[in-house]
Amino acid sequence: MYRVITTYRNGSTHPVVEKGPWHPDRHTAEQWAEELRSAGYHVRVETQRTAGDDHAGSNDELANALASMA
Repeated sequence: MYRVITTYRNGSTHPVVEKGPWHPDRHTAEQWAEELRSAGYHVRVETQRTAGDDHAGSNDELANALASMA
């Protein structure tokens, strides 16, 4: 799953960060990102690693860290 993170300023000193909806494939997210870039926004594509994702890592480290906090 992928989504577009858009950052812009609306006249204040702090940037506004908007997170778009999740898309099932990177291609769709990149299409939206390109549209926003062409409109002048600073964007990046964020990934949500899932079990079916080829780039998915192990959650063992996170689970161990959380277990040690309990």
